[in-house]
Amino acid sequence: MTAVYSFASLAIARALALALRLSGRRAGLVLVYHALAERTGDPERELVPPHGIALFEAQLRHLRGCYRLVRAEELLSAVVARRRGERFPIALTFDDDLVSHVRLAAPILQRVGAPATFFLCGASLERPHAFWWQRLQRAADEGHQLPIEGRDVHEVAARVESLSPEARDRMEEWLVQRLGPDPENEGLRSEHVNELVERGFEIGFHTLRHDRLTGLDDGALARAMTEGRAELEHAAARPLTAIAYPHGKADEEVARAAREAGFVLGFTGYQRPVVRASDPMLLGRFVPAHGPVAAFALQLVRTVLWPHR
Repeated sequence: MTAVYSFASLAIARALALALRLSGRRAGLVLVYHALAERTGDPERELVPPHGIALFEAQLRHLRGCYRLVRAEELLSAVVARRRGERFPIALTFDDDLVSHVRLAAPILQRVGAPATFFLCGASLERPHAFWWQRLQRAADEGHQLPIEGRDVHEVAARVESLSPEARDRMEEWLVQRLGPDPENEGLRSEHVNELVERGFEIGFHTLRHDRLTGLDDGALARAMTEGRAELEHAAARPLTAIAYPHGKADEEVARAAREAGFVLGFTGYQRPVVRASDPMLLGRFVPAHGPVAAFALQLVRTVLWPHR
């Protein structure tokens, strides 16, 4: 019954996508993936569950069949240029310094000819480095007592994210003492960044420390826009002109700081379409569904129709 329902839902979503193309609406979408893995992760248990390879490839097939895949830097112009009957443009992006970007995502994207932008921190260019949520997930999986109380790992993570950078650093030290060194294969080295570029993908900045930028004082915010950027630009052999804000959080002050630092595009984590009136420094972006492709297809249609304020 579930398979029949999914098939029917997918057919409906495809029909809706086709009907939407007949409208004159000028809109586009930005999707953000994180890790890929052999199997799809569990959103109930994992902070950043991976998309399984089979699911990712199925989502790509749907996108190529119903939408137009463009580079992130081309999305706004594609939105403005869209005419009635044409496919809605969609840009694919990936966040964080994850080895699956090189081992799994890049080969699949290259095989189907899909452009993508990888927003990297550059924290592991020379040595293994895990971020606090990766260490927190590892602690939860291994049964360690977590450093902050909460009903589950998601509630703990939300509280950790809200800490000051200094308090979060102390929490990370606590985790490292209990977990030991980060795994040797953690993160992306300079040669991995270079490989992504050689495969034809764009590189953007995701800030070195991955602190939540909203709430930082002016000095800390300005440092976040530049710290580690030159090293990542060196690895990519090109300037970085697009930024994805950590945890998807941004406001007018964050956008101003990014603009002053020389970025021309900024991506949030707010689920909304990109339209003609969108601020280039506060573009919407969202994580694709982890369930059946039908759920993903309906998610796309709903977001294209989402009122933009």
